[in-house]
Amino acid sequence: MAFPSRPAAFAVAAECPVTTPMSPLEAIPLGSFAIRLAMWSLVAAGWVAGTMWVERDARDVFGRTRPWMGILFGIGLALFAGTCLLGAAIAPFAAAALATAMASYVVCREQAVHPDDRLLRADLVARCRILLEELPGVKQALASLGRAGPRRQINGPDVGVVLLKKDGTVFSGGRDETGQDIAAAIQTTRRILGDGIGVRATDIHIEPRSGDECQVRFRIDGIMQTRETLTTTAGKAVVSALKVLGDMDIAERRRPQDGTFAVLAGTRRFDVRAASGPTNFGEKLALRLLDADGGIVRQGLAALGMRESMVRVLRDVVQRSHGMLVVAGPTGSGKTTTVYSALAEIDVLTRNVVTIEDPVEYRLDNISQTAVNVAAELTFAKILRSVLRQDPDVILVGEIRDKETAEIAMQAALTGHFVFTTLHANDSATTVTRLLDIGCDATLIQSAVTAVLAQRLVRLLCPECKQPYEPGPEELRRLGISADRKPTFYKEQGCERCLGTGYHGRTGVYELMVVDGELRGLLVGRPSLESIRAAARKAGTRTLWQSALLKVVDGQTSLAEAERVVR
Repeated sequence: MAFPSRPAAFAVAAECPVTTPMSPLEAIPLGSFAIRLAMWSLVAAGWVAGTMWVERDARDVFGRTRPWMGILFGIGLALFAGTCLLGAAIAPFAAAALATAMASYVVCREQAVHPDDRLLRADLVARCRILLEELPGVKQALASLGRAGPRRQINGPDVGVVLLKKDGTVFSGGRDETGQDIAAAIQTTRRILGDGIGVRATDIHIEPRSGDECQVRFRIDGIMQTRETLTTTAGKAVVSALKVLGDMDIAERRRPQDGTFAVLAGTRRFDVRAASGPTNFGEKLALRLLDADGGIVRQGLAALGMRESMVRVLRDVVQRSHGMLVVAGPTGSGKTTTVYSALAEIDVLTRNVVTIEDPVEYRLDNISQTAVNVAAELTFAKILRSVLRQDPDVILVGEIRDKETAEIAMQAALTGHFVFTTLHANDSATTVTRLLDIGCDATLIQSAVTAVLAQRLVRLLCPECKQPYEPGPEELRRLGISADRKPTFYKEQGCERCLGTGYHGRTGVYELMVVDGELRGLLVGRPSLESIRAAARKAGTRTLWQSALLKVVDGQTSLAEAERVVR
């Protein structure tokens, strides 16, 4: 066999070069070396920044760094070892591993922290959108696509509030009693207030506790709920910021103080009453949030949850030229809201309406509103005497607290004025005996009082999660309901919408007693409580318990809630 010569063999080898198989990483079309190097640099920088953040955040949230730091160190080791062996082509695989690890940590973190401290909050998109709309041309582009909307809206806990001092100026900061700047605490203060407004809280309590804790509790639908826990240092800073905002003496922590300020949340304005007081663990601060724009009261009596027949009777009562409507109930039962809603039924343009309040809770148009000021010796009685010389048609006396105020109000009701007022009493019959107990003459009550409305507030079942059930025969017998009716009751369960309580919102249950006929004649002497109740039942008055039970049968509230509030 003939073999080719050495030169001929080299020529053949040159024409048919031997190819070395490429690795899978080298086969990936990643572009030029500069692009691969830039991508590797970004992954490396992301690994360093992500590792530093996770190490710090995991200590704050979980109190430990394992196992997340071990995973990230493993990814980093693989990145640099792979780079030495395979070059910058390892970058896309390292990026995918890093993104997966970071996403897994964020998911675990979001489940462990308070909703306000989450990274993926619903308001984040809204904030980004607001920032984008500030850029030239972006807002017009969004509008052309039909996606531009209102800049601010209350969708969640953090609504981006603006703090206003009593004189209406924007509050930006100040100093506490030690002279330290409290601007850092303002951010926490805004978040707490925004959270309260977002979840419909009526009161916010900042309460120091034993150890290094300060609780923040909200009153939502009449029930106190713990919302978050601050450190003692952070709690003191928030209290100092709120006291500066409310023009209170921040150096005085041993005596109770009162202050006022306002909060803007989107297009809504809330007046805030602040009250501080000492406790055994430090100074406590309570905030009452008042919807300054009126809200539900502008809708009149029909929006309060009354039966239509009761609304018709009340409208007839408040349209009279003289008389008195007394709204009774314990603290927090919605008396002021009911009185204001009754005022909304009156034509204030043709009648002179004057209110005397402590303090003014809702601002109403075309109504003269006066606040009680005990320090200036402006009591209910003194202001009421002055108001009677101002040609009023309708007078609202915020609360009857003593014999003098009650008698002046009743005399006004007998001299051509219609008077609205409130009184602390358990039901409509107790209201009459309460007036007798403070010293009012029975004949004056008989002549002046037109109607008494007793009320309570019950929580409404959340429509998203309420569960139906059929009550047993024993339960129906106890409630006085015929077993033949077989009603369907509902009970609470809890979901995200109702914050796990099973309830969302409140409505009123009412007991209306119109003073006329036999009942008016009964008030000539000093009748007993039972005789007043018997006469009211005979006249057709439905009790508070009967009204609450109707809402249970209608599926608006639960039996447990009705019994908690009324019985």
